[in-house]
Amino acid sequence: MDRKKSALYFKCLINLNEKGYMTAMMMLISTLLLGFVFHLWNMTQNERVFLDREEEEIKKQTLLVLGMKDTISYIQKTGGSSAEKTFTYDEGTVRAVINASSDVLQITLSATTDNGIRVAASFQYNQMMKQVVEWSEGST
Repeated sequence: MDRKKSALYFKCLINLNEKGYMTAMMMLISTLLLGFVFHLWNMTQNERVFLDREEEEIKKQTLLVLGMKDTISYIQKTGGSSAEKTFTYDEGTVRAVINASSDVLQITLSATTDNGIRVAASFQYNQMMKQVVEWSEGST
């Protein structure tokens, strides 16, 4: 029984091949397969680009947060006078400019990642309450 099905199957294939349909079917199947492979490759590339951008955003945010924490520690150690300080991390560098006018200090952070992408943030720090009062970000 199994041999009959197999013989019938090959007989149909030989019949299709003799009429010239087999080459067209193989070309169609090959084209569909190559299209699917290209689609998967394109999706992988897009995902890779997206993940690289997300990683860069995380690096920028990390630099700003680390810079803010180290600047606040520096202010608490030195007493809050006007100064300019540079912090270096694995992700990049942060330059902090501290302007002292009263109990509330105005601090401007300029961060540069290892890839050369810059980001800036400014915040106000109340020395009496020992907390950040206002925070704003922007790119440079």
